[in-house]
Amino acid sequence: MAFDYDTEKRRLERKLAAVEKKGFLPKELLDMVGRTARLQLEAQREVRVEVPTDLGDAMRAALGAPLLPRAEFACDREQALRLFGELLSVTADAGGALADASAMVRKAVEEDALDPAEALSRFLAGDDAFFQEWGQKTPGAPRLLSFLAQASLTPSLRATAEAVADRAKLNVARNNGHCPICGSLPFIGSLREKEGYRYLSCSFCHSDYRAKRLACAYCGEDNQQHLEYFESADEPGYRVELCHSCKRYVKTADFRNYDRLCVPGLDDLESLALDIRAVEEGYSRPTLSAWGF
Repeated sequence: MAFDYDTEKRRLERKLAAVEKKGFLPKELLDMVGRTARLQLEAQREVRVEVPTDLGDAMRAALGAPLLPRAEFACDREQALRLFGELLSVTADAGGALADASAMVRKAVEEDALDPAEALSRFLAGDDAFFQEWGQKTPGAPRLLSFLAQASLTPSLRATAEAVADRAKLNVARNNGHCPICGSLPFIGSLREKEGYRYLSCSFCHSDYRAKRLACAYCGEDNQQHLEYFESADEPGYRVELCHSCKRYVKTADFRNYDRLCVPGLDDLESLALDIRAVEEGYSRPTLSAWGF
């Protein structure tokens, strides 16, 4: 589906208002997320990417190989670098440790100790070691640089994924849980339509794609004796699916009986309390949130 700024803007504002009304997230965090999401939407309607024409072998794609590995994603570098600077101001306004870390990153950029363009390239390449090293320099907010790189690239990643979505056949259910476009793992799921089709949301390119309903989103386990889920009365509309085989979990939003919007990045924040419970029970999620933390 083509990007519609006005529609997405309305959805974002409505979802932000709903999350804010719940009142459990720190105001500083919600303000930062809201400002970031608005800047990304503005950027997405202006982004320009040149999508590669060679999208890999169709047969291999049918067997689960990604159409476009993340390192090959198109990127509007000029826009991403501009957005990097704008987002650095957003995190600086958050106060506390995040503001202190933002000041350190800004100083490093001004003194040529950090090249934002390199940070973007490192993120595309999945170079976690680079960001871990930088995280040691900003211990109060160790994920800051990763957040800045990811958030700055998000409009380009979404635009690239949208351009190849038809080729990826996102509405066709698949057995493997990784993204058919870039091969990355999902960070959250949702049940849609009256049939309850299961969709997963990619942690890298933000595509939503259909997947097997009764299987682990990460290891593919489909023996029901190794799978279970829990819900919480405090978080209606959400469930946490647990896999005993790989000890991982994924949250799923099921709003079919509620007058609520599904906005994966904000659904993930809204249901944060469920992550805490899952971790306490010994399960982990192999991906970060849509916000890089």
